[in-house]
Amino acid sequence: MPHQPHLAQTYTVTVPEEASARAVADELAARGHALVAVREVDWALRDPSSFWFGKPTMRPREQGHWDVTSIATGPLPDDDERWWQAQEDHAVRMLAQRFGGRSSGSGTGHTATLMRSFTRVGLVHELDDATVHERRLTALAGSPARAGDRERHESDAVDEDLLDGPGEPVRLAGVEDVNWARLEHAYGNAADVPRMLNGLAANNDQWSKHLDDLVGSVTHQGSSYSSTAPALRLVAHLAAAPQLSPKRRLDLLYTLFLAAAALDEARAYGYRPEPHHEAVRVTVTDASEDLLALWPTISRAEQRVLLLLAALPRHPVPPHDLTDPASRLAMTMIRDEDEAGALLERLAKSNEDLIELAQEQAPLRSRLVAALEVLLWDR
Repeated sequence: MPHQPHLAQTYTVTVPEEASARAVADELAARGHALVAVREVDWALRDPSSFWFGKPTMRPREQGHWDVTSIATGPLPDDDERWWQAQEDHAVRMLAQRFGGRSSGSGTGHTATLMRSFTRVGLVHELDDATVHERRLTALAGSPARAGDRERHESDAVDEDLLDGPGEPVRLAGVEDVNWARLEHAYGNAADVPRMLNGLAANNDQWSKHLDDLVGSVTHQGSSYSSTAPALRLVAHLAAAPQLSPKRRLDLLYTLFLAAAALDEARAYGYRPEPHHEAVRVTVTDASEDLLALWPTISRAEQRVLLLLAALPRHPVPPHDLTDPASRLAMTMIRDEDEAGALLERLAKSNEDLIELAQEQAPLRSRLVAALEVLLWDR
């Protein structure tokens, strides 16, 4: 039975030419988007009545391009809102690519508020409710429904409620061998990184503060800097220390994996990789083989993240009983990447967060690594 969501989706598609923008607008209207407008990028900067008039552009690389903005208000084929919203995101993304443009996905908001506040400059389509209803259901009828519930089995469970707390200090050699004052992190000069690393090595009740400081500076929001690779090389040494509690080691393994995955994540989603991503990736993958020596003595939660780390350079891992989707994908990557690509496509039939990764044209390996991160957070 059709379902009317409380929230609507908003889209912006940016294309190089006005004719392409108008063609995109027509296709969005054909999909039942209730309001569709076409405007030149930064039109408001040239409109004396606009708050933005005369202000500097935030989009210098898109000058002369055109934006198509729209609101999709529903209905949906059923009440699986997240699934159908993801299907619409995918359809709009493919439409943008077909016309040489881009769409970064949708936003959401209360339908009445969005309809009332929509900027009508350049409005080219305004559909009545009956037309929206008919066209939305017709458009989404061409997309597959979710293939059952996400695969969840009791045996998949990985308990991350691990023993935590301080322990004996760790001797962390090599901190002073790096000229940190010549390196940078998110907040400038990296001369304070030794304090953070030595604070972690102290393994005392200030651990969380030092870890937050380190992650927030050398891997800030997935970025990388000249200090990131040397800092993570020492983090990998620290992760191997037997003095650490399992929870603290797990935190470090997460830090290493997320930093190493950033290069492939950028490639998978079409972002420009940062200059230091490659060095970070090499540093972490070089360390992952030594970290595998931990395998027999650590928890399943630690083994899972270590398995994902091993999948990056495709290191073989010892036998295990990890069966959650992230672990299965990682093991398949180690064995056969084409087989892993087929598994990603199967997983995407029930997990909306994998739809883009399963169907994009980015390199398969990058899409698989990005999918590992999605699945790692999927609870």
